[in-house]
Amino acid sequence: MQVKFMGTAASEGIPNPFCNCKVCTYAREHGGANVRTRASAMVDNHILIDMSPEWSAQLKRENMTAREIDTVLFTHTHPDHFNVGEFVSRTVGFAQNVEFPLHIFGNDCAIKGAFNALDGLQGDRFVFHLIAPYLTYEHEGYKITPTLANHAKMELCYNYLIEKDGKTFFYGLDSGWLPDSTFEFLKGRKIDVAVLECTYAFRDGEKTNNHLNFNSLFAEVALLKELGCLTESSRVITSHVSHSSTLNHDELCKLMDEHDITTAFDGMVLDI
Repeated sequence: MQVKFMGTAASEGIPNPFCNCKVCTYAREHGGANVRTRASAMVDNHILIDMSPEWSAQLKRENMTAREIDTVLFTHTHPDHFNVGEFVSRTVGFAQNVEFPLHIFGNDCAIKGAFNALDGLQGDRFVFHLIAPYLTYEHEGYKITPTLANHAKMELCYNYLIEKDGKTFFYGLDSGWLPDSTFEFLKGRKIDVAVLECTYAFRDGEKTNNHLNFNSLFAEVALLKELGCLTESSRVITSHVSHSSTLNHDELCKLMDEHDITTAFDGMVLDI
């Protein structure tokens, strides 16, 4: 599998257009990996995980189109992850020569929201999959398992375990300290690459809700190692970065390197 990080920021993006903190100012002045769009990832150019507000611009930045994407996995319906108005551009009269349907996976809020955004225009170009936590769905050669996240209280929020050709990828955005049921499900399952977040940065707390801070990120990695999920050959990536960390990209990399964690940046490609 190959993973491309289309966006790696928390909900405000970096720079936040309304902010002149030192992180946002530094990003405007220095650009590069310091500039982050809202979080989204692509697997093998076929599976899109979440659709950020900058999704179309992210594709243009990477010199990509969406024509190969056949699957979208939604983690939840917060606006920095759920830009479903883009689906209209795939409907009849907007997109020509569409050769296969787009499969949309998510919770009840995501499926209803995506369906309503299309307003009856979907025809045979979209297939909706209402999914339940810890059930594995075999789709286009992949095994896709949604696991419960610790995030919004008004809907079931998912992380995703994706398996193919003996490799396992865990996408753990957005979530605070994972629920006990998720740790139990993951126990003993070797994960080759785990993406975990660090949104709350230096905020206090060891087992934070909604998002991880640095301390809870490091503690969660340690627990996943104890559970046999992460081995010496596994890689841990952090994403969903907020300007509230007070760290620019290089400073964040330095901190994460001390814990053998890779800091994702927009456009980063990872082979699993």
